[in-house]
Amino acid sequence: MRLLKTEKVAFLLVGGANTVFSTLLFIGLDLLFGRHVPSFVVLGTAWLISLVAVFFVYRKLVFRVSGHVLADLGRFATVNLTALLVNMVLLFVASDMLGAPRIPAQIVITCATVFINYFGHKYFSFRRKPSPEPGPVPSAGSKKEDEA
Repeated sequence: MRLLKTEKVAFLLVGGANTVFSTLLFIGLDLLFGRHVPSFVVLGTAWLISLVAVFFVYRKLVFRVSGHVLADLGRFATVNLTALLVNMVLLFVASDMLGAPRIPAQIVITCATVFINYFGHKYFSFRRKPSPEPGPVPSAGSKKEDEA
C-alpha cells in the first residue's frame, strides 16, 4: 500500500488510466464522427473532456496540493495543450498526409507525448516552492563583518 502513495507510482497509475480513458474517448468519437470530421476536431474534443476530468484527480490524488486552483489549472492546461499540439501535428502528418489509420497512429503518438506530460506536470503544473528550512540565525558579529 505504501507504494501506491508514492507520487511517481500514483502519477503512472492516474496517467495510465487517463491515457486509456482519453484513447477510448478518441476511438469512440472517431467511430461516431467517422472520416467526415477532421482529426484535429476529434482529438480536440477528446482532449478537452479528458482535461477537465483528470485535473482534479492529478491535483488531489497524485500531487496532493492545495490552494492556487486557477493557477494550477492554467499551468495544467498549458502542459496538456503543448502535448496536444505536438499530438495534432504528428497525427495530421501520420494520418491525414501519409494515410496511416488514425487509431493506431494515435496510440503510438500518445506513448511519445507521455514524457511531455510527466515532466510538465511534475515540474510546472503542480510545482510548489519548497518551504524554507530553518537554518542557523546569523549572529551580530559574523565573520564577514569581522573581516571588514
